[in-house]
Order: sequence, then C-alpha cells, then structure tokens
Amino acid sequence: MNISRRSLMIATAAVTGTGLLGRTAFAADFRAAAVLPGSITDQAFNQVVYEGLMAAKESLGIEVVFSEKVKQADQVSAMSDYARRGYNLVIGAGGEFTAAADRVAKQFPDVLVAVINGAPTEGVATINYNNPQFGYVLGYIGGKMSKTGKAGLISGQEIKAFVDITDGFRKGWAKAGASGEVTTTFTDDWDDVAKAKEATLNLINQGADVVLPYLDNGIVGVVQAAEEKDVWVSGVITDLGKSSKANLASTVLDFSGATATAIELAMKGELERGDYKFAMGSSAGYMGSINDAVPDALKAEVEEMVAQMKAGTFEL
Repeated sequence: MNISRRSLMIATAAVTGTGLLGRTAFAADFRAAAVLPGSITDQAFNQVVYEGLMAAKESLGIEVVFSEKVKQADQVSAMSDYARRGYNLVIGAGGEFTAAADRVAKQFPDVLVAVINGAPTEGVATINYNNPQFGYVLGYIGGKMSKTGKAGLISGQEIKAFVDITDGFRKGWAKAGASGEVTTTFTDDWDDVAKAKEATLNLINQGADVVLPYLDNGIVGVVQAAEEKDVWVSGVITDLGKSSKANLASTVLDFSGATATAIELAMKGELERGDYKFAMGSSAGYMGSINDAVPDALKAEVEEMVAQMKAGTFEL
C-alpha cells in the first residue's frame, strides 16, 4: 500500500505487515508525542523531526509534545509515560528506538507507536527511506571522483538504516570502478563533534578521500576534518553543499516532511503498523548539491539514475 499524500510521497512507498487502525479511531482531540535522542537545535536529524512536529501542529491544529535529549536507557520510560497519559501516537525519533518501541507497543496495544528511521517491527509503524538507493548514488559519485579508491562511513551506532546505506554505497562504489576498501566506523555518540572528527581523521589516515557521516550534531566534526585534510565529504541526510566547499554530493532525507505525513495519516486513522519507505527521487528524499568539480557527464548519469529510482525501475 502506498502512502496517500502524493505531494510528499512517490508511489514507490511500500507498507509491509498488518494492523490498520480503525479509520474513525482518532478524532479532533488527537494528540501526538515524540521522544528525541538529541537537541532540537542540532541542525541535523533531531531538528528536522522537530520541525515536522511543529508543521503538523500548525497545519492540523492538534496537540503535539516532545521530549529531547533522551538517553537510550530512558527511552522506554519516556515513551510509556506518553502512552499512559493517553497520547494517540507516540514516536521514537531514530533507529535506536526500535527495541523500546517494540516494548511500548506490546504494553499499550491501543496506542499507535511509530519509529522514524527504524527497523521494521511487528506492531510498530516505521517511517523509512529506501536507504540502499541513497547510498548507491553517493557511492557511485564518490567512486568516480576518488583518487585513492578508499572511502569511510561514520555513524553513531550500527542501526539498520546505516547498514542499508552502507550496502548501497559499496555497490555504487564498485559499479563506479573504485577497487579500494569502504570502511565503516562507529563513535557510540551521535552528537559528539570531537569523537566524530577523530574518527574521520583516522579514516583519512587510512587513505579515505571520501567520507560520509550518518550522525546528528557529530556531522560538524566530520566536515571539519574533511576541510582540514582537503578530502571530499558526502551528505546523506542534509545538503552539506549549503555549508561546506568540501561537499562532493549530498542527498536530502526530509525527515520533517516524513514526520508530518506520518502524523497526518495517524490522525486520519490511516497509518498502519507496518513499514513505509520513501524512494530516492521523491519530494521527501531527493538529490541535493553536487560539487562543480563533478563532470557534467557524471551529473547526467546520476540524473538518469535518480529518475529510474523514482520510477521504480532501477535495480541495485
């Protein structure tokens, strides 16, 4: 089944699993709550999810609340508190909420529990992207532009979204003809700038001349290292071309639009306990800036690739 809001979702959005809530289950008194792991001013994932919450509040006229900087050990209690207080939709912002969401959904079966960027989980609505596609495009561009043939990908934790991005990146890297190693590393902290910078410098010292961060505020450290060492950085979540000349190419995961869409569908009783995926080329997941150093012929290849992904005809 496709998400019905076509202005934000291309028809490649798929839902797996069962458990449609009654279409009259939620009325004008619908309330939504979100639990975020980081700061709403991190200029990354947490901020754009927060912006989606506020957009839904304004456009739908509903009550929306949130908690920020919630540690992993406190996820279940924070989400359970909102469920206990009668919020119709309780959202965990990030794949690290998957286990907590599973527990809360089982404890409160009448509450719709959702995870933004989470692994598909029975009884939970997950709002995702076709992450291998995004990774593939960036890996292909990086592989064509790399001089060393080596790349490094950095994340806070080994969540499914990052694993899928890495898988796609490696396939695109190999398709581009780059024969060097694609290395992944984890900082165990989504926001620590110093840790992210140190991890990036280690990858660069190993020969990586293309680095891709999958972090929250830690992205800042990755960009700093790339700029200092004159290597490329590829953004998969936000358009790094707006802030750094080191940007090789960026995709944009519009978690704001995805969050607002999920809330609207939940209010209408149309959000299923299943997995939703935004394709590359949708208006909630698209190509951002590409550096001027990238040849026009390569840009044309990428444009055609994205068009095929949008149409659902591209095979990784």
